[in-house]
Amino acid sequence: MILRDILYGVPVLETNAEPDADVKDVVNNSDKTTPGALFCAYRGEHKNGEEYIKDALDRKGIIVSEHKPECGCKYITVPDAKAAYAELCANLYDAPQKKLRLFAVTGTNGKTTTTSMLYHVITKIKGEKSAVLIGGVGNIVSGVSHRSTQTTPDPHELYRYLSEGVRSGADYGVLEASSHALDYKKLVPCRFDAGAMTNLTEDHLDYHKTLDNYFNSKKQLIPLCDKFVSNGDDVYTKRIDCPHFSLYDGDFTAKITRLDKNGAEFVYHGMKSAVCKIGVCGKFNVYNALTALCLAELAGFDVKDASSALSSFDAVAGRFEMHKSKNGADIIIDYAHTPDALENALIACRQICRGRLICVFGCGGDRDRNKRRLMGAVSSRLADFTVITADNSRSEDTADIIKDILKGVDKNAVYTTEENRKNAIIKALLTAKEGDTVLLAGKGHEDYEIDKNGTHPFSEARIIKDFNCGGNRNGNNDI
Repeated sequence: MILRDILYGVPVLETNAEPDADVKDVVNNSDKTTPGALFCAYRGEHKNGEEYIKDALDRKGIIVSEHKPECGCKYITVPDAKAAYAELCANLYDAPQKKLRLFAVTGTNGKTTTTSMLYHVITKIKGEKSAVLIGGVGNIVSGVSHRSTQTTPDPHELYRYLSEGVRSGADYGVLEASSHALDYKKLVPCRFDAGAMTNLTEDHLDYHKTLDNYFNSKKQLIPLCDKFVSNGDDVYTKRIDCPHFSLYDGDFTAKITRLDKNGAEFVYHGMKSAVCKIGVCGKFNVYNALTALCLAELAGFDVKDASSALSSFDAVAGRFEMHKSKNGADIIIDYAHTPDALENALIACRQICRGRLICVFGCGGDRDRNKRRLMGAVSSRLADFTVITADNSRSEDTADIIKDILKGVDKNAVYTTEENRKNAIIKALLTAKEGDTVLLAGKGHEDYEIDKNGTHPFSEARIIKDFNCGGNRNGNNDI
């Protein structure tokens, strides 16, 4: 692609590069720079890309940055290098975002299930290849799932997936929009038919510092959307001046008529009304379904058709994923890794639990420390027995993380600690009897554990399977 074409729509302050130069690629990592590639240099969370300009030049790249490089080279200066990177990547793949009807969901909790529900509705009605799904559990293009490493992928990957979808005949794109992605301008090239914010609770404060900053990052999605809806039952999102969805009183509502172990039934009222049955349990999943139906209706789908499609929706991997112990206990694997998500998951577990409620959870290392004590308080208040353990400790000692969690645990609560997560799970499973419910919180779909020594295979579903078969019970994570 020639330079003038790939620069289409990108504000350029100054350049000395030939407009007919042949551009081979767009990168934001100097190690990936090849002759003729545009290297976008911008300040990241931990590193400043402008410090790697010389390395990119050694590899014969063209520099895109907010400041004119001091060394003599081919360069393009722009007002916002992050936004430029996203625009350039989109142009590299022939602007696929302009050929799709796009929908985005942001918020602390519920993004993955909500987008998966909307994707299910669209593909159930329009066909398997009619939509692209971009999210934290996986990216689905033409019915094929691709492993995901970020909630919202790097622009190079994101617009490649959208382009593949367009080539396969997709007409819709459904995306999760993380606060980091919005801060890094990944979605600037997009214009969404409709967007939604599910809720806002404490998370990522190691990056955002305050809830208000976090909220402001999330709100960057709003101007990218033609229509926007938010949760009228949430302290933060009800402040947004837009139509609201609610279980009680809003522009779009869901009146629950059944909520049990087998799922839920509710009456949806929006522009039109419909009865909706879902096979996933928990009030939080009613919120997710309500949000998906809002977006489907805003997309022009008949709400009765959308509700009918949702009846065949299966739980997303690691989102209130149900298993059974050989001892008769119900086991739930859930991604709940924030205080609010943990509380919602435990409340949902309590609704289906006939005996004791046992919770196994930990908190991530090198992340927001304040939520550790909050999660300790939540589990000690709502669970009958808590096992506090590891959850991606990264560079920190698991023992130190557990100490932080214990600061919030009620002194009268019944709990134990176990640094090895596999041993913690087995301890909980050995304790649980028929009628009990065990919640394994925090890992969800993840099939790895990260500690000081790196990333190791770790599957909670596999641990449950081995336990039920009387198999591997040693304390290592190599399963």
